[in-house]
Amino acid sequence: MPTKVIRLDEDAIAISLKYGKTPSEGIRSMEAKLLEIDQSAKPIDMKALEKMIRSCVRDELEMLSRGY
Repeated sequence: MPTKVIRLDEDAIAISLKYGKTPSEGIRSMEAKLLEIDQSAKPIDMKALEKMIRSCVRDELEMLSRGY
């Protein structure tokens, strides 16, 4: 694989070395972890969210109309 010389901040190098033996390995490892997190995230069901919000608002309005 071709290589390229780039400048990295010292803190970025330190962070990448927490994830791998070299900065390149660390960056690859971080990318793999981010992809794993993205793939495991569940999509939000907008209809269910809307129902929950409406239910909460309705309950609060009922409590206010009763006088607490």
